[in-house]
Amino acid sequence: MTWITMYESDALTLVVDDEKQTAMLEVSSGGYRSRYITLHWNKQELAEVIKALQLAHQTLT
Repeated sequence: MTWITMYESDALTLVVDDEKQTAMLEVSSGGYRSRYITLHWNKQELAEVIKALQLAHQTLT
C-alpha cells in the first residue's frame, strides 16, 4: 500500500491510496482534543465530489 499525500493543511489531509485506488479526506476539528473523520472515495465518487466542489466554487464567484 502506497499513500500519496496530495494536500495537507491544519484541518485537512487528502491522501491517495494507489493500491486500493481510493482517495481519503481526513478532517480534523482542531483544538486541544482534536476529533477526526475520514471520508473514503473510489474514483467515481471522487469525480462526483470534484464536480460538486467546482459547482460550489462557480456559485461563489
